[in-house]
Amino acid sequence: MTEKLIWDEWAQRVYLTWLARDIRYAQVALLEIRTRAGQTPPDPLVWIPLETFLMFSAKVSKMLKPVGLDNGRPKKAGPKQDAYDRRKYRGECLRALLGVDDASPLLDRKVRDASEHFDERLDAWTGEQPRFTAEEMEAGGLPNFPPPPMRRVDSGWVVEVAGETLDLGVIEIELRRILDKTTELESLAALEDPGLATLLAGLPPFPTELRLDAPTRRPDEDVRTGIDVQAAAARQAEFDEAIARAIDAFAALDEQNNDEPMTDASESGSGLGEQWNSGWR
Repeated sequence: MTEKLIWDEWAQRVYLTWLARDIRYAQVALLEIRTRAGQTPPDPLVWIPLETFLMFSAKVSKMLKPVGLDNGRPKKAGPKQDAYDRRKYRGECLRALLGVDDASPLLDRKVRDASEHFDERLDAWTGEQPRFTAEEMEAGGLPNFPPPPMRRVDSGWVVEVAGETLDLGVIEIELRRILDKTTELESLAALEDPGLATLLAGLPPFPTELRLDAPTRRPDEDVRTGIDVQAAAARQAEFDEAIARAIDAFAALDEQNNDEPMTDASESGSGLGEQWNSGWR
């Protein structure tokens, strides 16, 4: 790839918020699976949230370890090679950030593949099973007839699809761990509304040199884009002290007026001005 691969603060925010979004949707599906699978007998509609879970957990899996990398980097330079490099680099960065190794159950996509390509499993089963005749049935020489590929959830919360199994409890723990780490790294990922989080994360990044806490880009001018917290606090303290002195001055003047009746309005006004001015000095 001719251009340098980029992984900056903004890119990390975008990927982490999308990752958190898909994890939360997978968790919602898991809650419904637990409810339906826990009924006696299990609700057959459990496969609706289960398919949803498999879809979103696959999105998480592919975000962490993109598909298509096993075939190797395309030999011909161009867009495909660039896309391969970006996918590979993104997966490496995310796995390193979130502590996801090759043993993570999220990276095992066999059950998801079996469910998504269940028609192909049926093709193999129907195409390979022997057909026997009435004569064979009457003779009692029936060949073995293996059971068809099945999709089920057992009482231990283990999913089986066409012979492949997945422990939902283990996946649930791993999803929770990754989400906790994601929200620790990116504050937007902690928002309750995952859609809002991803929307805010996708806003164009603000140039670093234009941030409010950045130094001025015109050093020859007395201009500051940042905020001097200590100086601001000192000015605020001076202002508060001046206000306090003014209040004391008004209180003293009011007490004096109560003890000595005013006879000259201009004189009293002059006294008020002097007290006010002395309060601010």
